[in-house]
Amino acid sequence: VNISCPNVGDEFGTPFAGAIDSAAAVTDSVRQAVTCPISIKLAPNVPDIARIAAAVVEAGADAITAINTMPGMVIDAAAGQPLLHNNVGGVSGPALKPIALRCVYEIAKAVSVPIIGTGGISTGRDAAEMLMAGATVVGVGSAVYYRGVAAMQEIGQELVEFMESYGYSSIRDISLKNH
Repeated sequence: VNISCPNVGDEFGTPFAGAIDSAAAVTDSVRQAVTCPISIKLAPNVPDIARIAAAVVEAGADAITAINTMPGMVIDAAAGQPLLHNNVGGVSGPALKPIALRCVYEIAKAVSVPIIGTGGISTGRDAAEMLMAGATVVGVGSAVYYRGVAAMQEIGQELVEFMESYGYSSIRDISLKNH
């Protein structure tokens, strides 16, 4: 459940993700409506992402997806106006990775549910770093957008090579090493 989309109007997205009470309330509402496992996608630009993660888990989340994009803006200098319809939108890709790593690390210290680590993963080494920060699994978006679906296989193969080079026998070994 994406409670943090920065690509929608001002009244949506961040207001749900930015406050503990509203994030928990949305999670509770979804939990009451469905029986399937739910993951809540959190915003990186909040004062205490670990407390929000703990609140949504307490409200019924089975997993956390961390993180969404950071709000940003692109201006068409020739036209003298923002390029995006809503003026602002989400910044993704490699620039997001250090922020995502910090958020995943903080969340992993606060909750014991699985964490889907997303944000800036474009190589197998990036995936390993996300696992080391505390992610249970990783998600890839921008790399697929720019390089096509082959990026998934490339990142997977690079992760296998990284694991072999450093003596890791499983993904679980990577994710537990730093925690």
